[in-house]
Amino acid sequence: MKPIFSAGNATCCSILSVFGVIILGTLSFLFSLPAESLTHTTNDPDDPAEVAKACLYATFFYAFMILFCGCQSWLNKREERAQIQLR
Repeated sequence: MKPIFSAGNATCCSILSVFGVIILGTLSFLFSLPAESLTHTTNDPDDPAEVAKACLYATFFYAFMILFCGCQSWLNKREERAQIQLR
């Protein structure tokens, strides 16, 4: 199986996805409390629980992207090793 993305792109995607999981997971947690600074302002969301759920879904998507890009990195390393052995 050949990788879709290059090693650099897969690594960059993994790193950005880790930050996405951290940030969106924190926002999901804070909106579920509800945190005073996020929900009791003039521009507050109508339903903080729905915002928390949306952030949680986005967190799961980013976690999937960590797995996908990690597999891409692994495939790139495997292909690199195979090319070295063929020489």
